[in-house]
Amino acid sequence: MDYSAGNKRWNAPSRYYSLTKKIGDGSSECLFVFIDTTPLIDKYREGDNYSDAGKQSIERQLHWLDSTLLVSNDRWKIVIGHHPVYAYTEKEDSERIDMQARVGSILENRNADLYICGHIHNFQHIKPAGSKVHYVVNSSASQSRAVQPIEGTVFCNPDPGYSVFTVSTDNINFSFVNHTGATVYEQTIRK
Repeated sequence: MDYSAGNKRWNAPSRYYSLTKKIGDGSSECLFVFIDTTPLIDKYREGDNYSDAGKQSIERQLHWLDSTLLVSNDRWKIVIGHHPVYAYTEKEDSERIDMQARVGSILENRNADLYICGHIHNFQHIKPAGSKVHYVVNSSASQSRAVQPIEGTVFCNPDPGYSVFTVSTDNINFSFVNHTGATVYEQTIRK
């Protein structure tokens, strides 16, 4: 948040916030919801390594997320956070268990279309059986980690790289681009 004051290209006005953008020239809009995931995971609330996380109210942020998605009539609802709700990882299961219980249920119940995260350092597109939400893990431009399919995996790849998203009234298109510039995966979500 402090970096926002010193760089006009960086905008993080608070720990969690939302913004709405018009889609093209039409009247449709896309809601982007940014959440602060560290305080939502119990292991980060304990001890002194992440002492600030324990000071944040889980309930306040989850109520805000639920309310923000509930009142939105936007064409698309995209939620962005650091930690995954669903993903293959060798990291502790407790992170995803907390995220599924706290965030996943809100995403499903409030008709979010997409949840985008990082943290794992590989590419993953997961859509659990019966889920309305597409869960996307963005790789990193540096260290990458091994990955394998889990239940609901549509695609996974261990390459370092980045993701590109475009939003139109009827589609969200996204691509995973690896460190060589090759597109290793493309997907279209239609409404």
